[in-house]
Amino acid sequence: MRAVAAALMMIAIAAVGATAQDGPGLPELRAVWVDAFHHGIRSPAEAAQLVADAQRTHVNTLFVQVRRRADALYTGGLEPPLDDPSYDPSFDALAHIVSAAHAAGLQVHAWVNAMPVWRDEAPPKDARHLFNQHGPAAAGERCWLTRMRDGTRRFPVGYFLDPGHPAACDHLVAVCLDIVRRYDVDGLHFDYIRYPETEGAPLPRGADVGYNQVSVARFQRAYKRARAPLPDDEAWTRWRREQITSLVRRISIEARAIKPRLKVSAAVVAWGPPPASARDFENASPMQRVFQDWRGWLEEGLIDLAVPMNYAREHDERGREWFDGWIAWEAKHKGDRQLAVGVGGYLSAPEGVLAQISRVRSAAREARADGVSLFSYYQPSMEPVMPEQPAAAQGAASASQAQPAGAPPPPAPDRLDYLVRGAAGAPAAFTGPAPVPAMAWIDAPAHGALAGSIAGGAGALADRRTVRIRQAGPPHETRTITSDASGWFGAARLPPGTYQVQLEDARGKPIGPRKLVRVAAGAVARVTLAAR
Repeated sequence: MRAVAAALMMIAIAAVGATAQDGPGLPELRAVWVDAFHHGIRSPAEAAQLVADAQRTHVNTLFVQVRRRADALYTGGLEPPLDDPSYDPSFDALAHIVSAAHAAGLQVHAWVNAMPVWRDEAPPKDARHLFNQHGPAAAGERCWLTRMRDGTRRFPVGYFLDPGHPAACDHLVAVCLDIVRRYDVDGLHFDYIRYPETEGAPLPRGADVGYNQVSVARFQRAYKRARAPLPDDEAWTRWRREQITSLVRRISIEARAIKPRLKVSAAVVAWGPPPASARDFENASPMQRVFQDWRGWLEEGLIDLAVPMNYAREHDERGREWFDGWIAWEAKHKGDRQLAVGVGGYLSAPEGVLAQISRVRSAAREARADGVSLFSYYQPSMEPVMPEQPAAAQGAASASQAQPAGAPPPPAPDRLDYLVRGAAGAPAAFTGPAPVPAMAWIDAPAHGALAGSIAGGAGALADRRTVRIRQAGPPHETRTITSDASGWFGAARLPPGTYQVQLEDARGKPIGPRKLVRVAAGAVARVTLAAR
């Protein structure tokens, strides 16, 4: 069976190799995820190694993880620094990698793990950590964690914030905007911007997650329910999707108000069998298991780039079939935004990864992905080879200690170099440098956005208020939007012009004075409405 699988893989490589587009001058996103659990940006030596490796392998974009679990790989932030023996909390890893990467012509996106808070049994050492302040020991509204119906708060991926809790969302918004405001990053990259997956086989519809008492109370008030909803309740499913999308909308619009040319992207779920159509996405794992409507985010213009995590073992027939089905669907349904396929480089041999990259490039003739991102930069071969010394000392040595001060970082030919040299008969993927694809809607914007707030409101008075916006002239754009629990509301992709902004009641009757606001292309307009 292994021989047959290998033969099929080589046939696939040969079949698509001729159509794979690669070479100097052809735009293509070539990214790597650089996680904070391993070598990457935690020291100047690690950052130098990363930049050298990216240049050598013709990678042009780095997704660098700067928030792992409610902590920071940068200084002066709103959360405590990463507690790791390999990281000096006084070292601003984000500032350093931005400077080093930009000098080398690389783009840097700040990778933020949005909802994870903690995973270990022992709590964080820093008393300021969210887990200690708003974790399992916190009572009532002070607990920001999501949970199952029976009260279970720990999931297979650990403890998660609940996006239905207003205070948790406010905090995450503040963290993200702080990064955008203080660092010259090219993009903000979300990960885990979703609910956690649950253990065991998934339910036919919905999932047993999202039962933070504040979120449930908000749902009951909005839908006039006396009891908590069941996991497969369709209204409850829509509610949980809305909480995630509302958070993405708020961060995206407010981040662009600070930095209009910022690229907003997300690593998104692409589990299980691929959708059969655009409508069938409703039934796929992102929508039903973790309530992540990333296709809707692309359509609404909330993210500029989706990076579906199409992690599949190339030697597994079903995994290969699902991979091919997802990447074909993704290329056809990215809309007028960009999509790069996330490849699980750790799951296959180098020739298998090369085969997957080649198929990404030729997935559909009428539509094509804009590139790939590899998970991940780290491989076991990155561990330094130490000179003879006692075993205890070997375990404590770091990458920076393994090299003389100022020495150039050594290459790691068994890690990513197969991308430029090929492997086991499979041709190289990146034979020369490639520019990052341009985003016309950022470079020459034709739309603007609106951000608003409801003044004088708190809690139920501000939550889920209906706001209607009408354009005064052609094309007479009209939208009905809803405020979040903090009274914030917003709309993206608005044609430039003057808009009437009005609060309405449940019957569509105007409430209070109408406001006029001017929306300009490439800018975020602001308006404040009074709660009544």
